Amino acid sequence: MPLNLPFSFRALLIPLLFGSLCLAKDKPSDQEGADLLAKAASLQNIHEQGGQPFQLRIRIHAEHLVSKPIDGAYAEVWMAPNKWRREIAFPGFTQLEIGDVDSRWLTRNLDFKPRIVHLTEVAVEFFILPGVQQEGVVKSVRSRKLKATDLRCVELVDKEGKQTRELCFDGAGALVSESLGNQRFEYGDFGKFGGKIFPKSIRVYESGEQVLDISADNLSSPSDSRDALFQHGAGARRMAACERWPKLVKKVAPQYPPSARAAHQQGDVILYTLLSDQGTVERTLILQSAGDNLDRSAADAVKQWVYSPPACAATPFQMEIEVRVNYELRVE
Repeated sequence: MPLNLPFSFRALLIPLLFGSLCLAKDKPSDQEGADLLAKAASLQNIHEQGGQPFQLRIRIHAEHLVSKPIDGAYAEVWMAPNKWRREIAFPGFTQLEIGDVDSRWLTRNLDFKPRIVHLTEVAVEFFILPGVQQEGVVKSVRSRKLKATDLRCVELVDKEGKQTRELCFDGAGALVSESLGNQRFEYGDFGKFGGKIFPKSIRVYESGEQVLDISADNLSSPSDSRDALFQHGAGARRMAACERWPKLVKKVAPQYPPSARAAHQQGDVILYTLLSDQGTVERTLILQSAGDNLDRSAADAVKQWVYSPPACAATPFQMEIEVRVNYELRVE
């Protein structure tokens, strides 16, 4: 006799999970959590206004996100928040971004952003600006032990009390781990530059499996700061500078197709999503499939979603985000 399997459904920008750590029961402290986040930002924000110009070079090794392991490179020259250049390259992929006062100019040989590029950018951004990627409130602060190191960990929840993240800091106040859904970002081997710190090692995990191994080869003063480096080409596309974390203001719930439920199909659908300057969905592309039926259901729903226009500039521009839709069958 077939089992009667009710289903549960979750649709998130990026879902959450954290790895196994030893937990100690401490009383939550909003102030301590805020202090930990502020201290980490002070230590780590190499992009802050008035900060020392730098060049950063990173090597990236990717597995499991692609059909076979590949290596890539990330290079950034930063002079000020309104004058920077960033390049990312993998076999078959090149991307150049030029930042100005209120936007960024994008040149790319593909019409979408691959997952390895998105995760590389997120991993770097999570460290430079800890806790800034979405509005949240401190739910708890706890002591944990990871690899014999004592940590203080801040759990953040969104305003609805649903989506949570956990950021763990070492005794010096540096971010050593951040968890979001089935993703975990680990930082270590810190170096110093211009009064700030940056990890020479970044490891990214999904569902407990390491997918990116990132090594910072060089963080130093720029060897070349010519104005020509920060001029975009004629074919560059103008994009919002504050991508990845827009506010969802209208969500149409994806349906669990009866045929997929009957066949016990489940899993995550991940979509590249291009938003218009008004926050409507212009285009989607399946980056990770959970099967044709689930893919179509997820795409049909997400195309009807609406986000608030980006608030990082007086004039809104297009933005790119990654949307994850989870379909899960659960015995109740």
